[in-house]
Amino acid sequence: MTLDQQRKFWIIFFTVLVLSAFIVPFIFFHDVAKVYGAFLFWNIFAVVAIISMVIITSQWRD
Repeated sequence: MTLDQQRKFWIIFFTVLVLSAFIVPFIFFHDVAKVYGAFLFWNIFAVVAIISMVIITSQWRD
């Protein structure tokens, strides 16, 4: 993958990730009486965001 392709991939990936942070809890979990589903989603969201940032920063070079 070229650098330009990697940038486009990560921009699309984080756009989808940020949009899912708003769409999933408020649209799919709005009628759930318990917060278990939303809590699980936020944990998975946090792990995915952390892992993706580790991958991006590990590829930084001078």
